[in-house]
Amino acid sequence: MGRSKHPKTRLQQLQTGSPYELRLVLALPGQGDRERALHRKLPKKLTRRAGDGGEWFDYEALPYLPDEVYELLDLEMVDHWWVVPKS
Repeated sequence: MGRSKHPKTRLQQLQTGSPYELRLVLALPGQGDRERALHRKLPKKLTRRAGDGGEWFDYEALPYLPDEVYELLDLEMVDHWWVVPKS
């Protein structure tokens, strides 16, 4: 989760520091002020790196999103991207 005037450029910047393929799964143009409220709704325990301030959330955080945001997600794409194949 993040806030940027240029989300695709920001994604490219984040990708250079991530060993995982990152994808933009949702953009809410003109609603950057909602990020802080969304952070308050998402449980800190679902942060990918505990104690880091929480920009990365586990898949289990999805049900905590407000309905109007959750309904905008393409869950088929999110599921395909998020789920790690079992070895």
